[in-house]
Amino acid sequence: MQIIPTNGMELPLHAVEEQCPMEYWVPKLKNFALSIIRKFHLPRFIGKKYNAEDFLEVLLLQSMMNISLDEGSDYLDAQAWIKLNVHYRRKKKPKQYKGKIPRKERLVPNGDQVRKYRNSLPMWMTKKLNEEIFDMQLSFALENGLINKHLSVIVDDNNEWYYGSDRYPDNQYINKSNKGPGTSRRRKYCAVMIRSKNTSLYVGVEIIKKRYSNEPFILKCIDRLILNGFHIDYVMGDRWFPTYNFISELNIRSTKYIGPYKKWPRIKKEVKDYLENGGEYIRKYYIKGAPAKFYHSPAIQTTIIFTNRHGKRLREIRADYFKDKTKLNERMAEIMVMITTFQPPPGKREQQGWAVGICNKYDRRWQIETGFKDLNRTSPPSNARTNDRKYLMRSVQYWTYNCWQIERAKRRLKRWKFKSWKRGPTLRHFSNMQVLQKIMVDNH
Repeated sequence: MQIIPTNGMELPLHAVEEQCPMEYWVPKLKNFALSIIRKFHLPRFIGKKYNAEDFLEVLLLQSMMNISLDEGSDYLDAQAWIKLNVHYRRKKKPKQYKGKIPRKERLVPNGDQVRKYRNSLPMWMTKKLNEEIFDMQLSFALENGLINKHLSVIVDDNNEWYYGSDRYPDNQYINKSNKGPGTSRRRKYCAVMIRSKNTSLYVGVEIIKKRYSNEPFILKCIDRLILNGFHIDYVMGDRWFPTYNFISELNIRSTKYIGPYKKWPRIKKEVKDYLENGGEYIRKYYIKGAPAKFYHSPAIQTTIIFTNRHGKRLREIRADYFKDKTKLNERMAEIMVMITTFQPPPGKREQQGWAVGICNKYDRRWQIETGFKDLNRTSPPSNARTNDRKYLMRSVQYWTYNCWQIERAKRRLKRWKFKSWKRGPTLRHFSNMQVLQKIMVDNH
């Protein structure tokens, strides 16, 4: 911290003027990526001048700086020339090449060269990179006390809307949806997030094929967490996740589930019965599988909870129903159905507090929705057209988001901190500091 002496008195700088210290994450991500490249014997040297390290550095910093690949590569090239001329008395200038198009000598590959390298990486390598880098970030957070062994898991789907004519007649990774802003096509990504000690980190991301389920990928991430020694308290998801197959697989792993439930015909009967006759708002419910596949499988016992998440009491909803019984659908829409595999306590008073606790736990699920919005601010929309390239560029955004969340969590652990440090660096401040730290490392 800088001190300004004024007439024998020392006045500290204002908190906003202080630079929030943070780690330089680019070398860690880059080294893990290079280790994967060496492990699977992929080409490390591209051409005669550049290697994989140069291309990966442009990809990582481009995502953190929220600029295009061309702008990112030009910026790093300018910094490379500054670094080269630090110790030269007579400064070197890039050579001017002959030709119709004006070209100069470069120390960093340009945007088109980075795109060609990005196109050479297959999808299976991106999946392996995701596992290794997410595990590294989890272990780093655990070693620094940012998370502990007990955590909750949040799962959700994220849509990347597709505008344009597909170059491939049958692209299995472009699905249809009726919720797109001006389009009916999308690429669907399934993301898995963990939350522990007020820290949220992504641990997996997968691009989902058309007519394929996302359950195998979610279960694979859960198994990876269990093998790494973590204890999963419960899993949270949206209303279409609690299927018979998914709940049964979680029961095998002794993992509980919390989330809303879609209003199937049987659920609508339960809600209608509650509106007309009253009774318990905490009820037992048995999930049955599809007869074609689970005909001889036993039903799974769960618990459903009727609630309203907009501050309206259930008794008020029933009173409105008896005033005008023709508006049954409107009253049913006001009741939210929560489903869980936790067993309620025996006492009626204890059940009331237990139901409130289940609903309050579900409020943490919205952290993954906030994460999706922050992901769109980490990098500009990519011009990649193939699924492999889209998946790689999207994965880099998840790595950057985790680095930012780890730096924010480290600020919360400090006992004494400036007022501007309490919430940690903003996403823009974090990105700018990564670039500044790279310049300082290069100059030294």
